[in-house]
Amino acid sequence: MTSTPFRKKILSAVAVGLTVFALVAGLSTTRWFEVAELKVLDHLVRRYADPAKADSNLVLLAIDESSLEAFGRWPWPRDRFGYVVRYLKQAGAKAVVFDVMFFEADENAEEFDQSFAEDLKAAGNVFLPMLFQADPAAIPSAAQPRATVTVESSDARLGPDTHAGVKLPIPVLAQQARGLGVINLSADADGPTRRVPLLGQVDGTVVPHLSLAVAQYLLGADRLSMRHGRLQIGAHHVPLGADGSLLIDWHGSLEQTYHAKRYSVGRVLQAFAQQEKGERPSLDSTLFKDKIVFVAGTAAGLYDLRVTPFSAATPGVLIHMASLDNLLHGQGLQAAPRWFSLTTLLLLCLASAGTFMLFRSYSVKFGITIGLAVAYYGLVVHAFAGHERWLELVFPEAALALTFGTAATVEYVTEGKQRRLMRAAFDKYMSSEVVEEIMRNPEAIKLGGEKKEITIFFSDIAGFTTISEKMSPEDLVTLLNRYLSAMTTIIKATHRGNVNKYLGDGIMALFGAPLDDPKHASLACYAALDCQVELARLREVWKREGLPEIGARIGLNSGPCIVGNMGSEERMEYTVTGDSVNLASRLEGASKYYDTLILIGQRTAELAKNDIEVREIDLLRVKGKKEPVVVFELLARKGQLEDKKRHVIDVYLEGLAAYKIRNFSTACARFSEAIALDPSDGPSRVYLERSINYRQTPPPPDWDGVYEMTSK
Repeated sequence: MTSTPFRKKILSAVAVGLTVFALVAGLSTTRWFEVAELKVLDHLVRRYADPAKADSNLVLLAIDESSLEAFGRWPWPRDRFGYVVRYLKQAGAKAVVFDVMFFEADENAEEFDQSFAEDLKAAGNVFLPMLFQADPAAIPSAAQPRATVTVESSDARLGPDTHAGVKLPIPVLAQQARGLGVINLSADADGPTRRVPLLGQVDGTVVPHLSLAVAQYLLGADRLSMRHGRLQIGAHHVPLGADGSLLIDWHGSLEQTYHAKRYSVGRVLQAFAQQEKGERPSLDSTLFKDKIVFVAGTAAGLYDLRVTPFSAATPGVLIHMASLDNLLHGQGLQAAPRWFSLTTLLLLCLASAGTFMLFRSYSVKFGITIGLAVAYYGLVVHAFAGHERWLELVFPEAALALTFGTAATVEYVTEGKQRRLMRAAFDKYMSSEVVEEIMRNPEAIKLGGEKKEITIFFSDIAGFTTISEKMSPEDLVTLLNRYLSAMTTIIKATHRGNVNKYLGDGIMALFGAPLDDPKHASLACYAALDCQVELARLREVWKREGLPEIGARIGLNSGPCIVGNMGSEERMEYTVTGDSVNLASRLEGASKYYDTLILIGQRTAELAKNDIEVREIDLLRVKGKKEPVVVFELLARKGQLEDKKRHVIDVYLEGLAAYKIRNFSTACARFSEAIALDPSDGPSRVYLERSINYRQTPPPPDWDGVYEMTSK
């Protein structure tokens, strides 16, 4: 069954995810986000468009600067365009498409229009542009076969926009062209042109875009069909946008795609003149065989420049060429449907919120969120480059960032507050390093109990009862708090110990729990030594203040214990239990008998042998235990024992060796010598007394040297 904290995290994640989803979904309808998405689309176009996909049969005849220099100012006499059409017809061009306006009669001579018209009629494959206009103007009946199309549509949403009128080329040209098509373009909100409205409606008739008129002719399609968001032209199905326009699937800029098939009109006119004179043309006419030739102005002075994803000054003919390229191959960039975008947005919001709420490590949270962002970007690129699908990028990526920030805020306000309270509580008892590790990896602390080897620290104030009788309760508490604060700082802050509890004037601390620490025995020994050093310093301070001079005894023991949360359902406590704990407590009490400051168990001495100086004290059987244990006095850190004290210890150990083999006379001599060197050496006094007694009344033959403690 799902735990309550986990269920709360799930609910929080869902709430955060849904909230951010609703916010971003609402913002996605604003113009700012729309422009941002369009800019990302431009990035994808420039980065991943494939020029190799461009139709090599599309050719551009450019009215460029060199043409204008060679053949005079613009506009040119119309007969020159007739020459171009005648040349291309002879070359075997499949279609000729003019992106040049012919709305007024030739200002040079009327016969030029007639000559041009005759060339149009003879070619039979030339398309001329029209323009939608605001003034009402119906399409003359004579021009309707060339200027209109029949469309079968089952999708009312994709119906063509209605326009007041359309401006056609002058009648003599319109009647001889193979087809007519509008060249109106509409820019997106941020300026660039990315879409082509393929159809428009004027006075109840449907008018095609120039590229669509050419495509219908080349594909041999008598009728057009619009169903399920696609335009059918013959056997080709072209995806349409929600407004019925073609979202161009760009293959690259003009220089990247059709530049290699780009020729100057001036060169064509020159080749035509050479051909008419019977000379060999300077431009090979086979270059145009079976080609679809666009004739358009690219010179800056002709003012036919448009903003596209590639440039702020792109010749407008690129748009018509790219549009025709798409139509001829059933291509077109298809935007993801709204339901898909919203579903993706929702999933990403929930995934990001769930990641943040369910994982504790911030590096994991951040890593997964970045991973989601990168993976989604990869999906967008794959859909665009491999499947001509445009997936929204700004909304989902923004949603991931916003979800991360929102989840972080929610956690900070709710769970973060609880964690800060927990940390504040832990900080009172444990070192900052241990607390940091617990907060970073709480799973390392198991609920219930677990068996592990740790070192237990017990300390108690010597003669506390006597001290308490001489002080008022207020002064006693103040003094006790000063003592406990100093000892606690050393235990937890300096040596990574966990102050488990205060036992009146005593302290119980754990080393190696709740988190494992291979140096737990050495750290406990260091803490005990430093506590005695600090206490000696404090006694001098308290002496000057007229306060009692507190002394403390410490017992340490290492061994396997049961560590964990123990208690009842109403109240639990993190604590430790086991024989090793009891022995540590007994060692603290035994220090009084031996008049030592720190006694440690055999396992502690073994674990910390490379870090401490000790001397063997006794083979001791404590109250409640059958098996005796060897106990040691902790003297100093390794290499820090004073020479004078070391000499005392050496003499003491000689006496102890004699004592163990029942040579009590020698033992008395050695212990007496040790006391002479250091009258305060408690263990030597204890053994001197025992040796004297045993010399007078020898122990039984089966004596094993074990001393049995009869009190705690």
